Amino acid sequence: MSDWVFDSLICFLHSPVWNAALNTFIEEKSLVFDPNIEINISDPQYLEIHNEYKNLVDYMLGSFMEELNITPEEFELACIEGKNLLTKNDPSNDNGSFSFHKGLFQQIWAANDMRTFVKLMVQRNIEIQLQALDLIERQRNSQDVDDIETQEQEDIAEIEESVKVEVNHQEEKQEDESLNRLNLFFEKEKVDKEDLSMRQAYLRQQRDKILQLKKQVRARQLDDTTMKERPKSAKAAQKIIRGENIEPDEASIQLRKILAKKLRDEVVDSSQN
Repeated sequence: MSDWVFDSLICFLHSPVWNAALNTFIEEKSLVFDPNIEINISDPQYLEIHNEYKNLVDYMLGSFMEELNITPEEFELACIEGKNLLTKNDPSNDNGSFSFHKGLFQQIWAANDMRTFVKLMVQRNIEIQLQALDLIERQRNSQDVDDIETQEQEDIAEIEESVKVEVNHQEEKQEDESLNRLNLFFEKEKVDKEDLSMRQAYLRQQRDKILQLKKQVRARQLDDTTMKERPKSAKAAQKIIRGENIEPDEASIQLRKILAKKLRDEVVDSSQN
């Protein structure tokens, strides 16, 4: 099996197809992952969302495998060859670690590890709420109707551009600092309960507006060109964006488990040593 399979996986995880499906789900489901509370990973609510996420990852990986017309066993061999390729191209990487791609694969590893999944969801919840807070603050600074309309157009353009350049990796960010900024929106003026509820509702409204716009941009990314390049996975992503039920097959589940084992051996375990 040539190295092109492993390279194709990297391209797939960078593609608008994978991005549209995974990020849409993560953003829409992240709201219940409150950064201000200690999340019980055995809570049925979170376990159900995690199971949905695993199905999504399996379904998308299955569409990738079907598109390349390979079996899970061939994919496993490609992962091994991919490790060897990293060592060959980077002699300093003498153990063939996937560390260069660690962030890229985090979304897949989250399907196998609940704690990683919770961290991913909490982080994305904070990011979306901060984007919503930025919208609110910019609207407050607008002086008249023309300013507001201009600002809204600029906000839309900014969100659309952020979706177009999205890369599927989770960077370590200063979550404490971001969370403090969000909490100040509710606490700095010691707001009463009624005003607090209004602020929460308004933040949620802006958050929903951002998510809807991102969803529309991602749907447009799955255009005729994408459909021609990745017809099976593009259709799979479209089903996910539309909120349709998906059922991964056994081969897809096996594919994710193979990749998860490689991730555990080459990324997770090595990072803990």
